[in-house]
Amino acid sequence: MNAAEDLSLIDEFDLSQQCRAMSALQAERQRIAMPVAVMELKSGVCMNSFYAWHGGLREPTLGCLVAVAQTLGFDIIMRRRKK
Repeated sequence: MNAAEDLSLIDEFDLSQQCRAMSALQAERQRIAMPVAVMELKSGVCMNSFYAWHGGLREPTLGCLVAVAQTLGFDIIMRRRKK
């Protein structure tokens, strides 16, 4: 990801690019001013895990990543690749 890239201008993220997806989730949490404790309560995902993912110390399971994304207002879409 380009350091100058404004994630708020992008509408779609590939969850296989976890570092970029985590940056987008963190940026969205800050944009909507959702406190960490509220996100933890609504998503059911421990925020220690969220910080470990964001810091690159661990990788999230798909279920946890989806839970956080949905809590922050993202839709999760599975799309067949074009050949």
